[in-house]
Amino acid sequence: MNPEILNVILGGILAAIAMYYLARLLFRTDTAIEDRRKAAGQLAIVLGKLGLKKIPAFLIDYSVGDYSGMANAIVELTKLFLSGEAAVIEEFDEVYQNVLTAKLKTEEGRAYIAARLADAALDGDVSSISDAPKATTK
Repeated sequence: MNPEILNVILGGILAAIAMYYLARLLFRTDTAIEDRRKAAGQLAIVLGKLGLKKIPAFLIDYSVGDYSGMANAIVELTKLFLSGEAAVIEEFDEVYQNVLTAKLKTEEGRAYIAARLADAALDGDVSSISDAPKATTK
C-alpha cells in the first residue's frame, strides 16, 4: 500500500477520534451545575410566594446564568440592607404578615402566638403588647 494513502487514512481516523472527543467536551451536560440552577430557580419561586421581592431576583439571575446581573443584584441588596433597618423591615414585612396569617389559621399556631404574648407580658415588657396596633376588621 502506498505510504501517502496510509497517512491519509490514519490522519482521517485520528481526526475522527479527535472530533468525537471534542464534541463530547463541547456538548457534555454538567448535571451538577444544571441541578444547582434549577434549585435556585425553585427557591426563588418559593421565596417570592412567601413575600420576598429583592432576594429572589439574584437567584433568578443565577438560575439563567446571568452572573453579572446576579453580582449587581447582590451588591445592590447589600447596599440596601446596610443602609438601615427600614429596608430590611420592608423586605421582610410581607413575609412576616404571611407567616402570621398562616399561624393564625391553625389552633396550634394561635396557641403559639398566645404563648409568645404571655411570655412578653411576663417579662414585664407590656409596652410591646399595649402599644401594638389594634386589629382591623374586614
